[in-house]
Amino acid sequence: MSFKEACRLFWMVKGHLNTSEQTIIDSSRGYFDRLWGNHEACYHEEGFEEAYNEKFGRSTRELED
Repeated sequence: MSFKEACRLFWMVKGHLNTSEQTIIDSSRGYFDRLWGNHEACYHEEGFEEAYNEKFGRSTRELED
């Protein structure tokens, strides 16, 4: 999973990225499990791209499993 995808999951659950990179990474697996099959989650992505680019730029680094 890329760091950006971990950020997207965090955004979908929390609605913000106002936290540390480590918190985003540490919560990514749990948030993935939480959102799996949640078809309403697609409605919670609005504003993500702007928030991500503002905080992290266009990082594409991958997370280790």
